[in-house]
Amino acid sequence: MTERAKKITNVSDGLQDVKAPEPQTTVQTKFEAYTGTEPYLFVSYSHRDTKKVYPILDALYDRKYRIWYDESCENGNDFREELRERIKNSEAVILFVSAASMASPFCGMEIIVARENGKRLYPIYLQDDAVVPPAFEILLSNTHHSTANNMDKLLNSMVRDLPATAMDRLTIRENKLEKCENNGRSIEVDDGITVICAGAFKNRSALHFIKLPDSLEEIEAESFRGCSNLERMDIPTRTGRIGTSAFRDCIKMKALTIHNSKIRIGERAFENCASLESVTLPEGLTELYGGVFNSCKSLKKIDLPESLTVLGESAFSDCVGLESITIPASVAKIDDLVFNGCVSLTHVELSDGLKKIGKGAFKNCSALTKITIPASVTNLSDALFRGCGAMRSISVDPKNKFYKSAPNKREGSDHVLFNKNKSVLIAYPASSREVQYDVPDSVTIISDWAFSECKKLNRITIPDSVQEIGEGAFSNCALLDEVEIPDSVTKIDDCAFRGCVSLEKVVIPSSVKELGWGLFDNCEDIVTVYCDEGSPAQEYCMRNGIRDMRISGSETD
Repeated sequence: MTERAKKITNVSDGLQDVKAPEPQTTVQTKFEAYTGTEPYLFVSYSHRDTKKVYPILDALYDRKYRIWYDESCENGNDFREELRERIKNSEAVILFVSAASMASPFCGMEIIVARENGKRLYPIYLQDDAVVPPAFEILLSNTHHSTANNMDKLLNSMVRDLPATAMDRLTIRENKLEKCENNGRSIEVDDGITVICAGAFKNRSALHFIKLPDSLEEIEAESFRGCSNLERMDIPTRTGRIGTSAFRDCIKMKALTIHNSKIRIGERAFENCASLESVTLPEGLTELYGGVFNSCKSLKKIDLPESLTVLGESAFSDCVGLESITIPASVAKIDDLVFNGCVSLTHVELSDGLKKIGKGAFKNCSALTKITIPASVTNLSDALFRGCGAMRSISVDPKNKFYKSAPNKREGSDHVLFNKNKSVLIAYPASSREVQYDVPDSVTIISDWAFSECKKLNRITIPDSVQEIGEGAFSNCALLDEVEIPDSVTKIDDCAFRGCVSLEKVVIPSSVKELGWGLFDNCEDIVTVYCDEGSPAQEYCMRNGIRDMRISGSETD
């Protein structure tokens, strides 16, 4: 025995001679001391403090802690052996510190036994001025302690710090897990549970690991949302549904495995799982719904099941670490904005079998340099490659019956995307080296965002076949300095020239009846608009503060 242990024992022996008076109270707890075999807390206290101690124990009991405490008076040597055994089998010891407890031979013995058995002490000071014997002070100085002055604060700190294993953390009714208390790093859910209810684990920040039972059939909406330290998730084979936002904002989750091939995964189920690196999806999965992996910033690669048919809206939006993706032949539809903001995406392989690519599907994929549209595609939506500033070539399989690509006359490798009869110019590669482009005279519509981000383009010729210029069609063409709109055009949509910071001259004829909002945003101070007296273009300029106009036929023209 060490000198310190001898010193503590001697102190305790000395305290045994102090006879504590019988408690003068009839206060009772609402529960009986726990006598089962699961982990529990041992309570060390003086019976003279029951009026203060018992309400705290009742509050801990309400929070489902298993608690053993001595309800008898402090007498009888034979009872010491039971106390020793109870401490030895406990998970930890709660020590209520007061003048009475520090003078009690039983409390002194309990402190020593707890130390001998390696049990952690959780001191709660009932009195701020309680005098702790020097030998015990050494032990207690190395422990975090709380005071009983503020019950709510005390209980919050105890739930945070006490061993989670001494608590029935789960609220379960009829095989449904309804709630989990927020303490403890890990938990194993008992077999037999079929449903984890909505919000059951929401914002449980202490949770790092959880084992779900094989019996689990459904994980409802937001069940684990905001479990900010959850590190991995393995979804059992029988689980057939994961609800909306079920694991959203689990920012430390690194690995995900799903086993059920018929599972339905709700929208945004894993959104903003920012550390997610490994995802294993089962063969047989047919659809990834909207936003399911939105903002999973650490995801660099994912193998999509060969059974997949639909990629839902924004499914991988803002996955800024995603570097490559292969779309299986089973996928018939890539919905709107699926890869929006995937700024590291350099390789996309689209398989024959794909039918539709939705609006802005590859928007802001700023590292993507080329893409090939398969022969099977029948529907391409607008703004597919908006913000793809590195794009050099958009080619189409020659067998495609609905779309085609044509090389730029001056730069043969820079393929421009059209519909089959070239009446619609869908997208021009933003990173083309050419400074001038002549729109073919077959084109009637320049699609939304068709020339956006073309940094080198400073001149463009629009033929008199064109009837409509789409939204943002020339936005952020930073070197474009002059545009003449032909008389055939009747509509120029919103933001068509927004961000064209070098644009000095635009000719708009009276044929243009419809002009969208924000046409010259960020270039209104430098642009001169040439238009007819009384034309919609003149009215637009006056209404929107375009100060520099030249009226056709005037002296200033």
